[in-house]
Amino acid sequence: MAYFPMFVDLKDKLCIIVGGGAVAYRKIKALLEFEARILVIAPNCIDKVYGLKDSLSQEQLIIALRNFDSGDVCKADLVIAATDDITLNKSIAKECRHKNIPVNVVDVQEECSFIFPAYIKRGAVTIGVTSSGKSPVISQRLKKSIAEQLPEYLEDLADILGEARDLVKKSFDTEAERKKVYIALIEAVENQNGKLSPKQIKDVIQREMKKNQDK
Repeated sequence: MAYFPMFVDLKDKLCIIVGGGAVAYRKIKALLEFEARILVIAPNCIDKVYGLKDSLSQEQLIIALRNFDSGDVCKADLVIAATDDITLNKSIAKECRHKNIPVNVVDVQEECSFIFPAYIKRGAVTIGVTSSGKSPVISQRLKKSIAEQLPEYLEDLADILGEARDLVKKSFDTEAERKKVYIALIEAVENQNGKLSPKQIKDVIQREMKKNQDK
C-alpha cells in the first residue's frame, strides 16, 4: 500500500505529543517548523524539550508534567503517541480513531492514521519523501539526494513567484500564458542568483505581455 501525499496547514493547530523523550523531541521540532501549537504530556521530559521553550511564546509550546488521561485528546487537531509504553500508545491510538483525530504512533505503523515523511523545507517550499513505511533508509537517501540538487535561492524564488502571482493572474488570461511568464521569471531569477527586485519582476511580466500582444 502506498500513502497519498497530502500537505496540511498546521499553523496554530493544536498538536498533542504524549511522551517527553528523544523521539518526542524530534517530532516537536518538526511540528514547530510549521507553526503548530504543541502540548506535551509526560511525567518528565529530557532537557532538550525544555530548551525549546526558550525561543517560543508560552502558547506555542506547553509542557504538562503528568500522566496522560483519557479525554486529553478531545481538542487536539493531531496526536502523536511517543511513549515507551506499548499499551498506552495503543490506547491513545484507539481513542483518536474513535474521535476521528489523526494519530501517529511512533514506530508502529499499523496504529497510525498518518506517517511522517522525510522532508526538506526551504521557506514556503516543502518536499516530502516516503517509502510508505517500507524503508526509512530509502526515504532518507532520497531526501539527501534531492537536497543536494536544490538551488540555494529556492526560498527566494518561491517568494518572488508568490509576490508576482496576483499581477500575473490579472495580466494573462490563460494558464498556458501564465506558465510562460512563470518560466521567464524563474530564468530571470536563475540569471540573478536568486535576486530580483520588484521593478525587475514587472519588467519581465511586461516583456511577456508584449510578446503575447505581438503574436
